Amino acid sequence: MRFGHNRTMETVRVALADDHVLVRAGVRQLLASHGITVVSEAGDGRALMRCVRDHLPEVAIVDISMPLLDGIEATRRISKISPETRVVLLTMHDDERFAQRAIAAGVWGYVKKDDAIEHLVEVVRRVADGERCLPEGVESESDRLTTKEREVLQLILEGKKNRDIAEIMSRSVHTVRAHRARLMRKLGARSATDLLDEAESLGLVS
Repeated sequence: MRFGHNRTMETVRVALADDHVLVRAGVRQLLASHGITVVSEAGDGRALMRCVRDHLPEVAIVDISMPLLDGIEATRRISKISPETRVVLLTMHDDERFAQRAIAAGVWGYVKKDDAIEHLVEVVRRVADGERCLPEGVESESDRLTTKEREVLQLILEGKKNRDIAEIMSRSVHTVRAHRARLMRKLGARSATDLLDEAESLGLVS
């Protein structure tokens, strides 16, 4: 059985994803001091996918705001490529909509970056033992956008052009344009600025 119930004697194998090197270093040191092993690190969502495929960690600690693929979309993908890996999201946001999206994506833990450091350790151990640690009173809601549309949206808001997005996603420029057109239509946007404003108002981006 992969996940045990006595984590005081058994280490937890963790993948750590945050685009800030110093944050990763601090979290890694904190976890190590409590007997939790970081087996792999990533600075963006796509690198995290490779880490999970290669190492199959028990827990992935993921920043909700990452380049190329945000933490919520990464959570959805992790559940497919490594169903036994349980995601703990780190966030600076108090907005309930982010928590709703995270829960809908299948996260096991949700930790704010201004929580006490011991709280992260506790959540990682509880999640590794099969317990969900989520905000009370927050229920999931369905997203309006498809997985690919969310991915295109993030890349647009990062300033990527259609050709750049096509290369990153390994899709044709024509396909990217189609995704972009559907995004604009669904969100009622006429420009990139409108798209950003609407996406933020709906809690679709951080």
